Amino acid sequence: MKSPRHTLLGKSRFFNKIFAKNINDDSKDRGITRRQLSPTKYHQNYSEVEDEGFYTVEDSATKIGDCEKTYLNGHSDSVYCIQFDEHKIVTGSRDKTIKFWDIKTGECFQTLYGHELSVLCLQYNDKIMVSGSSDKTIIIWDMQRVGMPKGNNSVIQLRHLTGHSAGVLDICFDDFYIVSCSKDSTCLRTLTGHRGPVNAVQLHGNRIISASGDALIKLWNLESGEFLKDFIGHTRGLACVQFDGKWVVSGSNDKTIKIWDVETAQCVRTLEGHTDLVRTLHFDEDKIVSGSYDQTVKVWELKTGKQLLDFKEGHT
Repeated sequence: MKSPRHTLLGKSRFFNKIFAKNINDDSKDRGITRRQLSPTKYHQNYSEVEDEGFYTVEDSATKIGDCEKTYLNGHSDSVYCIQFDEHKIVTGSRDKTIKFWDIKTGECFQTLYGHELSVLCLQYNDKIMVSGSSDKTIIIWDMQRVGMPKGNNSVIQLRHLTGHSAGVLDICFDDFYIVSCSKDSTCLRTLTGHRGPVNAVQLHGNRIISASGDALIKLWNLESGEFLKDFIGHTRGLACVQFDGKWVVSGSNDKTIKIWDVETAQCVRTLEGHTDLVRTLHFDEDKIVSGSYDQTVKVWELKTGKQLLDFKEGHT
């Protein structure tokens, strides 16, 4: 079965050296020369900003022969951000605009104006798009009105967010929050309470979980910064923690993994099997996968704590 990436590239051919503009001042301000993030439903950042200043999208499995290429011309300055799906490509530029391109024809079918300086980052889903700019602002756009007859761009703008004192370098959002970062070093809140280094944190909804070298896990309210409860049980410092709203799973230098009930803060199960610090873990509704300084990766059943797999060879 072909991945969405292969399907998309198969339909649209291979986009190579798109937007051939040199990356200059703003990219230096952002502190990047090359950027590659994890795939999403919308295939964000399969592109890379190369040293030469070209944006490329290519299939790593294709090594022989020449790639067909399509140039999308329309921006009057460097392109700083890009995201695409099976129908369109969305780009943000130093020319202060966001453009929408038909992925089959390569034609620009809509241009959004609103930012006063370079558009440095953007992300969209079916309902909204969020963009950040050197003008220190964030704009939320109505994606359901994109592609409608041309008119006033303010019709498409839902919100104009201010608060940063420097350019907005990157953004991400979910159903509840927009998270933005900037070189302004803006700190909204400092949570204090741990007596050792905080080695891991995770956000879920309006709560934050933190794990520390003091052997404690703490739960906090995101909006108020209020400390809610401690999870006590590990005998040595913690290195990793995961939180899904119902369960907390933690890994420690005591060589164990513990599963906790979020509401009661009680440990419901302790998983033993690693012979050194449990450095990383991830879990879903069925399984836990853990990695340790003992050079093994283990798979556990979440419901029972039973060890299902033990990968002992490969890491040295």
